Amino acid sequence: MNATTQAISPELASKIASLAVLFRREFSGSTVDLCPWVDDEETQSALDPYSIDLSFYLPKQIGNLSCRCILIEVHFSEDLLLPYCQLQTIEAYGYTCTQQEWQFSTDDWRFVGSSIPNIESQVRFSKLVSCISELFAHPNQVKLLDRDALG
Repeated sequence: MNATTQAISPELASKIASLAVLFRREFSGSTVDLCPWVDDEETQSALDPYSIDLSFYLPKQIGNLSCRCILIEVHFSEDLLLPYCQLQTIEAYGYTCTQQEWQFSTDDWRFVGSSIPNIESQVRFSKLVSCISELFAHPNQVKLLDRDALG
């Protein structure tokens, strides 16, 4: 679901904003789209109702990620307002203007695809995803991250 749709509590809105800040701090110059999915019935019916989805557009100088856009999907076990809701997995997809270049999942912490990021960028991105995992470990609790978490 679009991140804008999932900002249903102050805690979740704060965490979504923090995710965007973390990404932009690590990959400066990127812009965030909190509403990457079109709002038609067909698209909405295919989305995970228990995920927070957002995308980032990258300037040309961040070519070492082998893409121009990254879609991030943060999946949860159930309704985000339930007190026992838990983070399940984080998935990311790197796109150029014409196709998907790679995908990444916390299921195996690996990049796969036709054009994966270089090793340095993989390490940076994995570190970022670790911070996102920590941020959303308890979706309904506010926890401030260490400002130096990304190095």
